[in-house]
Amino acid sequence: MESSSELNRLHFFEQACKISEATYASNPLDADNLTRWVGALLELSQFQSVPDSQKMIQDAISKLEEALSINPKKHDALWCLGNAQTSFAFLTNKEDEARPYFEKAAQYFQQAVDEDPSNEIYLKSLEISTRCLSILKFLFFLCLSFTSKGRRRYGVIECDPLVRKGLEKTV
Repeated sequence: MESSSELNRLHFFEQACKISEATYASNPLDADNLTRWVGALLELSQFQSVPDSQKMIQDAISKLEEALSINPKKHDALWCLGNAQTSFAFLTNKEDEARPYFEKAAQYFQQAVDEDPSNEIYLKSLEISTRCLSILKFLFFLCLSFTSKGRRRYGVIECDPLVRKGLEKTV
């Protein structure tokens, strides 16, 4: 059974998705809203089965690409896209399937750093993704070996504090 705090998180991010969806219906060109929506989707994906989580992450990637088509230099969307790629990589079954997602993640983290070079979270994400690529075989083995209640968990992924703050304001 889920703990009370997990249920609260689940409810919080479900509400954030609903609010973002309503906001999108009235203003589809709001790149900040799309990014907040993705932050909630990425958090919710951790509560899903692997196939449902993959679908949710693909939806998040699509929304981030839409946000970047509106504002190509939106560094928090670039950073979230790196996280989404990393999340998807951890949900694949084989190292050779995961590698392209890790490579894309590193590219997006680098673009986020290029846009906001002093952001410590972006710099750390880039550093971690670069290390992940260099030790991918070992890392992939560890991640696939660790499951919790039938769901794969991954500790590298975390919502950007700016995105989380925007979500909290929305909800």
